[in-house]
Amino acid sequence: MKKILMSAVALTVFSLSIILFQISCKKDVLADVTPGSSSIKGLWIGTYTTDTHPDLGEQYFSLIIKPDGTMIADTKGEAQQHLAPGTWTLKGDTLTCTFTCVYGIASNIGITETAVAVWDKTTKLHGIWKSSPTPIGSGIITLTKVD
Repeated sequence: MKKILMSAVALTVFSLSIILFQISCKKDVLADVTPGSSSIKGLWIGTYTTDTHPDLGEQYFSLIIKPDGTMIADTKGEAQQHLAPGTWTLKGDTLTCTFTCVYGIASNIGITETAVAVWDKTTKLHGIWKSSPTPIGSGIITLTKVD
């Protein structure tokens, strides 16, 4: 009898452990799939402007935001594609990306840029960008999620 009681207690504790584990895992999954919102991760395409050269108008700008905290900026300026890998963080509705140009016009290679944009929790990002060190540049970015 004592052996059966101990087995029942062990089985109950094991069952409760599994239920607790399942509940805690579901919270993580639900946090990224809230009704009425989308994930920040994915492909964003839009435009950027340059404060020092407003005559250039809007230029192509895209971000690939990966789940692991990395990202890639793909821009086009002066008829040349520029690629810049980097990292991103999201605090509330503010996305911050920091990336360094590795391909493009020779004078832009090694230039680090920061983009800070407000996310509307669906498909729009709107914010600013700036670069450092010299040449210092800055402007506005507007992006729409496409996937």
